Amino acid sequence: MPEVDHVWRKVAICAIAAAGAAAAPGPAAAARPDPLRALKSSCHPSTSPDHAHYRICSGMVKSFDGTPLDVTVTLPAKKTKRKLPLIAFLHGFLADKTEYLSETKNGTGPDRGANAYKTVHWNNVWFASRGYAVLNYSHRGHGNSGGQIELASKYYEVRDAQYLTGVLADAGPSLARIDPRRIGVIGSSYGGGMAWMLLATRPTPKLQYGTWRSPRGKLLKLAAVVPTYTWTDLLYSLAPNGRHLSTGFPRANLRDPTGIAKQTLIDGFLATAGSRLPQQTYTWLARVNAGEPYDNPPDPVIEQAKRALTIDRSAYYQDGYFAALRAHRVRRVPVLAGQGWTDPIFPPIEALRMYRRLRQISPGYPIQLYLGDFEHLTALAKVPDLARLHALGNRLLDHYLKRRGKRPRFDVRAAVTNCDPKAFGPVVRAARWSKLSTGHLTYDLAGRRTTTSRVTGGPGAMADPVVVSQQRGRGCITSSGQTPAGAATYALGLPAGITLMGLPRLTLTYSATASDFELNSRLWDVAGDGTKTLVTRGAYRGSATSGRIVTELFGNAWSVRAGHRLELELLQDDSTFLRPDNVPSTVTIQNAKLELPVR
Repeated sequence: MPEVDHVWRKVAICAIAAAGAAAAPGPAAAARPDPLRALKSSCHPSTSPDHAHYRICSGMVKSFDGTPLDVTVTLPAKKTKRKLPLIAFLHGFLADKTEYLSETKNGTGPDRGANAYKTVHWNNVWFASRGYAVLNYSHRGHGNSGGQIELASKYYEVRDAQYLTGVLADAGPSLARIDPRRIGVIGSSYGGGMAWMLLATRPTPKLQYGTWRSPRGKLLKLAAVVPTYTWTDLLYSLAPNGRHLSTGFPRANLRDPTGIAKQTLIDGFLATAGSRLPQQTYTWLARVNAGEPYDNPPDPVIEQAKRALTIDRSAYYQDGYFAALRAHRVRRVPVLAGQGWTDPIFPPIEALRMYRRLRQISPGYPIQLYLGDFEHLTALAKVPDLARLHALGNRLLDHYLKRRGKRPRFDVRAAVTNCDPKAFGPVVRAARWSKLSTGHLTYDLAGRRTTTSRVTGGPGAMADPVVVSQQRGRGCITSSGQTPAGAATYALGLPAGITLMGLPRLTLTYSATASDFELNSRLWDVAGDGTKTLVTRGAYRGSATSGRIVTELFGNAWSVRAGHRLELELLQDDSTFLRPDNVPSTVTIQNAKLELPVR
């Protein structure tokens, strides 16, 4: 079984018009062959080693455009006349349907190995044995499914999910009676981006957002969604420009300037994607690798890529959905968003921007956040951490799909991270994001400092989560070397017993010798013996020769031990992880201030 984390160590950035509602079937439609025929013929009873009874069916199913998809459906052991709620699992990039298939109910059996954290109380057998119908399938271009990868496009992969849930709802007693009003979607990483898009898109203006029709015309409604360790802005997650903030609402056009590419991810993407991607994707990636300038003068290839990664694939940019939500013309579908503090690909801002926009437009929107130490590259991905997230997910799905149990508390919960793979927690809770931290420590970073567009010394590639994860797997990034020459460094003392809880905010004024520059950041925990542990980092693309910068680091929940201090590095060159700017420059920093949200 392909492992998503292994693939994401190497991969990176990355028609059909939206279909109208299906009409009621006429005689010709009724004569069409059953799309689930092969799947139905394979159904058989099964019992797991931990004594869960269920039925399981597998087969190829042609999607809306004829692309064959490899599908598994898992059902309760006994057939019933009652309509079943349906859960659809959407897997990660270059994985396949087996990512959330388990031989045991608990999901921690020998078949799961190091991936047990993904399936603990969160798999096909777990849900089927508790009264759900469960859909697992391999996305187009993945596993044994046909077609090419379309990078979670709302015109392809999102529509595949709508089509497959629709044909299951159409199947009726020949397979299982599915309640089309009780559809739940669980998506992780690549699949999580699609889960968000199922909430924020619709196949035709005649329908509400979060609804779609089956091939035979049944109306399906999303009842709950659980996107985990994923994006809401695919462009920003893979090329951040430093403009997205966890408080306040900045200007509308967050796509400009073009961000700083996560270089090792892009290189790996080109090396491993093969021929399964659209040709235009290779054009985009080659242009990104060529480097700056991207925006001045405007580059049509860059603009095409930015639109494709935002409007076509990112929930945050579905303005029609937010307008309908503001006008009270859309159902408020409950959400549990799980995001990793320590995820170098999809950091907390990917969930926070959506959480905050939903709550701003629709106060009290039913969304719960869980932030932990998972999932990609160097994140530790501890089983108890994901088990805590999955328990919240089970409560959400049971309440809204099975109509059982208490209504979830739509609060914010965060696990404090550490470097010990066997130590978990504590988990703190707040009514909302703004209350997760209980105070701020502010550091005035006095004096003028100058940075250069190339640095020498320092950890170099050993501060790159892609390189580190390839060489030694998961775990904290550490360094015992000196600060790189060409960086600005600030030592920060702090009281004992303080826990960073959120996204550090950096404010400064500057003058630069070029209008296109980078100003990246790394925050280290420095032990008494000088050993450094990376707490968080950030990236910022400059677009003028002077001005004021307000940006945030990616964030963490991190307790600083007695006798330790923090060290902030500001540097224009954080390669190999971030692509260094083509344009030589120096940046003079003044009036710098760092605000740490703490608890």
